[in-house]
Amino acid sequence: MSIKAEFQRKGYAIWPNRVGGDALAALRTASDALIAEPSAADGGNHDINRGADRLFLHKRHEDFPDVEAFLFGDQMRAVTAMALQDPHLFNEQFVVKGPRTGASFAWHQDGAYVPFPHKPYLSVWIALDDATLENGSLSCLPRDLNREGHIDPHHWDDIGKEKVGYDGPDAGEALPCPAGSIVIFSSLTLHRSGANTTERPRRAYLAQYSDGPILDPSTGNPRNFAKPLA
Repeated sequence: MSIKAEFQRKGYAIWPNRVGGDALAALRTASDALIAEPSAADGGNHDINRGADRLFLHKRHEDFPDVEAFLFGDQMRAVTAMALQDPHLFNEQFVVKGPRTGASFAWHQDGAYVPFPHKPYLSVWIALDDATLENGSLSCLPRDLNREGHIDPHHWDDIGKEKVGYDGPDAGEALPCPAGSIVIFSSLTLHRSGANTTERPRRAYLAQYSDGPILDPSTGNPRNFAKPLA
């Protein structure tokens, strides 16, 4: 089965060892630079941060030319072409789980964090370190995108500082993978990540692309970014 067919049938797919060399080095360098900023010690710049336990450091690609070049380069154009007709950068962020106490992240759909109806978008998750069950690798629940094209009900968890879209017994498919691997999933796909119980941080990079701009109907302005890849 092709990656594109797998993505459509399950809502996600994985490419091991897809990003390497200068691109992986640039992402790691930018991640470490943002972690070292004073604001990161207070939880970073996102309302779902949990201090050093779980950092979401977002919307900073313009400060790192090599990261910006990667986001708009040939590799991302090839990845997004599998799911999008008119790919635009919608959002991007580094996700860092601190050592020993790195917080898990509950089952959710990324689209649940957009508070108005919108077309599904594509999340491209890149492991900057080997992602293991011990340090918080992703898990996904299979979802046929041709049949289940909706956002499920979510509730806000004050303790976890996160939205929760599923709390049932299905463990989904765990996706441990080596550094440089890409996991792609729809904004409709339920996914989670485990806690980091190891002695080292677990770093990842999440780039999200929409099919055309996602505009806030109350303002007419883009929800986040609306930068075309073409």
